Amino acid sequence: MGEAVPKVCAGEPDAFAPEEIDDFVALVLAGGEVDPNGLKGRVMSAPQIAFLRENDCLQGVGGLKKPSDNHRREVELGSKTTLNAESVPFELGWVFILPSARNRKLSFPLCRALVSAANGKGIFATSRSNNLGMHSTLEKLGFSRVGSEWPSQQNDGNLVLFLKNAV
Repeated sequence: MGEAVPKVCAGEPDAFAPEEIDDFVALVLAGGEVDPNGLKGRVMSAPQIAFLRENDCLQGVGGLKKPSDNHRREVELGSKTTLNAESVPFELGWVFILPSARNRKLSFPLCRALVSAANGKGIFATSRSNNLGMHSTLEKLGFSRVGSEWPSQQNDGNLVLFLKNAV
Protein backbone atom coordinates (compact mmCIF):
# COMPACT_ATOMS: atom_id res chain seq x y z
CA MET A 1 0.00 0.00 0.00
CA GLY A 2 1.11 3.55 -0.74
CA GLU A 3 1.54 6.31 1.78
CA ALA A 4 -1.62 7.98 3.04
CA VAL A 5 -2.58 11.18 1.25
CA PRO A 6 -3.56 14.00 3.58
CA LYS A 7 -7.05 15.34 2.91
CA VAL A 8 -8.30 18.85 3.64
CA CYS A 9 -11.95 19.43 4.40
CA ALA A 10 -12.94 23.11 4.57
CA GLY A 11 -16.30 24.75 5.04
CA GLU A 12 -18.48 26.95 7.19
CA PRO A 13 -18.28 25.94 10.85
CA ASP A 14 -21.94 24.91 11.08
CA ALA A 15 -21.27 22.28 8.37
CA PHE A 16 -19.24 20.29 10.91
CA ALA A 17 -20.40 18.10 13.79
CA PRO A 18 -20.12 19.50 17.35
CA GLU A 19 -17.43 16.91 18.13
CA GLU A 20 -15.37 18.15 15.17
CA ILE A 21 -15.67 21.72 16.43
CA ASP A 22 -14.49 20.57 19.87
CA ASP A 23 -11.50 18.86 18.23
CA PHE A 24 -10.76 22.02 16.25
CA VAL A 25 -10.81 24.16 19.40
CA ALA A 26 -8.62 21.67 21.28
CA LEU A 27 -5.96 21.75 18.57
CA VAL A 28 -6.02 25.55 18.36
CA LEU A 29 -5.52 25.73 22.13
CA ALA A 30 -2.64 23.24 21.90
CA GLY A 31 -0.83 25.85 19.77
CA GLY A 32 -0.64 28.18 22.75
CA GLU A 33 -1.13 31.37 20.70
CA VAL A 34 -4.80 32.09 21.30
CA ASP A 35 -6.83 33.52 24.16
CA PRO A 36 -9.10 30.61 25.17
CA ASN A 37 -11.90 32.93 26.37
CA GLY A 38 -14.69 32.84 23.79
CA LEU A 39 -12.64 30.82 21.31
CA LYS A 40 -15.46 28.41 20.42
CA GLY A 41 -17.75 31.34 19.63
CA ARG A 42 -15.08 32.95 17.47
CA VAL A 43 -14.58 29.65 15.63
CA MET A 44 -18.32 29.32 15.02
CA SER A 45 -18.46 32.83 13.52
CA ALA A 46 -15.51 32.29 11.17
CA PRO A 47 -16.27 32.36 7.43
CA GLN A 48 -14.32 29.08 6.91
CA ILE A 49 -12.48 26.49 8.95
CA ALA A 50 -10.44 23.56 7.69
CA PHE A 51 -9.39 20.17 8.97
CA LEU A 52 -6.40 18.21 7.69
CA ARG A 53 -6.76 14.46 8.12
CA GLU A 54 -4.59 11.51 7.21
CA ASN A 55 -6.15 8.04 7.44
CA ASP A 56 -9.12 9.68 9.21
CA CYS A 57 -6.72 10.94 11.91
CA LEU A 58 -6.84 14.69 12.55
CA GLN A 59 -3.38 16.16 11.90
CA GLY A 60 -4.08 19.91 11.73
CA VAL A 61 -6.58 22.74 11.62
CA GLY A 62 -6.81 26.33 10.44
CA GLY A 63 -9.34 29.07 9.90
CA LEU A 64 -10.18 32.05 7.76
CA LYS A 65 -11.58 34.55 10.20
CA LYS A 66 -12.98 38.03 10.41
CA PRO A 67 -10.71 39.54 13.08
CA SER A 68 -12.26 41.71 15.77
CA ASP A 69 -11.46 45.43 15.66
CA ASN A 70 -9.55 44.99 18.92
CA HIS A 71 -7.39 42.15 17.55
CA ARG A 72 -6.76 44.07 14.33
CA ARG A 73 -5.60 47.10 16.39
CA GLU A 74 -3.27 44.92 18.48
CA VAL A 75 -1.66 43.52 15.32
CA GLU A 76 -1.40 47.00 13.79
CA LEU A 77 0.24 48.42 16.92
CA GLY A 78 2.62 45.51 17.29
CA SER A 79 3.67 45.38 13.65
CA LYS A 80 3.50 49.14 13.08
CA THR A 81 1.42 48.41 9.96
CA THR A 82 -2.04 49.62 8.94
CA LEU A 83 -4.55 46.85 8.14
CA ASN A 84 -7.53 48.55 6.55
CA ALA A 85 -10.61 46.41 7.23
CA GLU A 86 -12.06 47.12 3.77
CA SER A 87 -8.98 46.08 1.80
CA VAL A 88 -7.87 43.34 4.24
CA PRO A 89 -11.08 41.88 5.68
CA PHE A 90 -9.71 38.44 6.60
CA GLU A 91 -7.12 36.84 8.81
CA LEU A 92 -5.64 33.41 8.22
CA GLY A 93 -5.19 31.95 11.66
CA TRP A 94 -5.63 29.15 14.16
CA VAL A 95 -3.23 27.12 12.03
CA PHE A 96 -1.88 24.21 14.04
CA ILE A 97 -0.25 21.00 12.85
CA LEU A 98 0.34 18.23 15.41
CA PRO A 99 4.03 18.01 16.33
CA SER A 100 4.10 14.39 15.09
CA ALA A 101 2.97 15.55 11.62
CA ARG A 102 5.28 18.56 11.21
CA ASN A 103 8.08 19.05 8.67
CA ARG A 104 6.01 17.39 5.94
CA LYS A 105 4.70 20.58 4.29
CA LEU A 106 1.16 19.83 5.49
CA SER A 107 0.36 23.47 6.32
CA PHE A 108 0.41 24.29 2.60
CA PRO A 109 -2.70 22.35 1.47
CA LEU A 110 -4.49 23.37 4.68
CA CYS A 111 -3.79 27.08 4.22
CA ARG A 112 -4.32 26.97 0.43
CA ALA A 113 -7.93 25.86 0.97
CA LEU A 114 -8.55 28.74 3.37
CA VAL A 115 -6.86 31.36 1.18
CA SER A 116 -8.99 30.29 -1.79
CA ALA A 117 -12.11 30.77 0.36
CA ALA A 118 -11.21 34.49 0.64
CA ASN A 119 -12.08 34.85 -3.07
CA GLY A 120 -9.18 37.19 -3.81
CA LYS A 121 -9.81 39.56 -0.90
CA GLY A 122 -6.91 40.75 1.28
CA ILE A 123 -5.72 38.53 4.15
CA PHE A 124 -3.24 38.96 6.95
CA ALA A 125 -1.60 36.30 9.08
CA THR A 126 0.69 36.33 12.08
CA SER A 127 3.31 33.73 12.84
CA ARG A 128 5.96 33.15 15.45
CA SER A 129 9.19 34.74 14.23
CA ASN A 130 11.00 31.38 14.44
CA ASN A 131 8.34 29.36 12.56
CA LEU A 132 10.19 29.25 9.25
CA GLY A 133 8.02 26.43 7.88
CA MET A 134 4.90 28.56 8.22
CA HIS A 135 6.72 31.56 6.74
CA SER A 136 7.55 29.42 3.69
CA THR A 137 3.91 28.29 3.36
CA LEU A 138 2.66 31.88 3.54
CA GLU A 139 5.18 33.10 0.96
CA LYS A 140 4.22 30.27 -1.44
CA LEU A 141 0.59 31.41 -1.07
CA GLY A 142 1.47 35.00 -2.05
CA PHE A 143 1.89 36.58 1.38
CA SER A 144 4.73 39.02 2.08
CA ARG A 145 6.32 39.72 5.45
CA VAL A 146 5.61 43.31 6.48
CA GLY A 147 6.17 45.58 9.48
CA SER A 148 8.11 45.00 12.67
CA GLU A 149 8.35 41.98 14.97
CA TRP A 150 6.59 42.33 18.32
CA PRO A 151 6.37 40.26 21.52
CA SER A 152 3.61 37.66 21.74
CA GLN A 153 1.07 38.23 24.51
CA GLN A 154 0.51 34.48 24.83
CA ASN A 155 4.06 33.13 25.19
CA ASP A 156 7.76 33.89 24.96
CA GLY A 157 8.95 34.94 21.55
CA ASN A 158 8.03 37.40 18.86
CA LEU A 159 5.34 37.50 16.20
CA VAL A 160 5.64 38.67 12.60
CA LEU A 161 2.96 39.89 10.20
CA PHE A 162 2.34 38.56 6.70
CA LEU A 163 0.00 40.24 4.21
CA LYS A 164 -1.65 39.05 1.02
CA ASN A 165 -3.21 41.94 -0.85
CA ALA A 166 -6.49 41.70 -2.72
CA VAL A 167 -6.23 40.50 -6.31
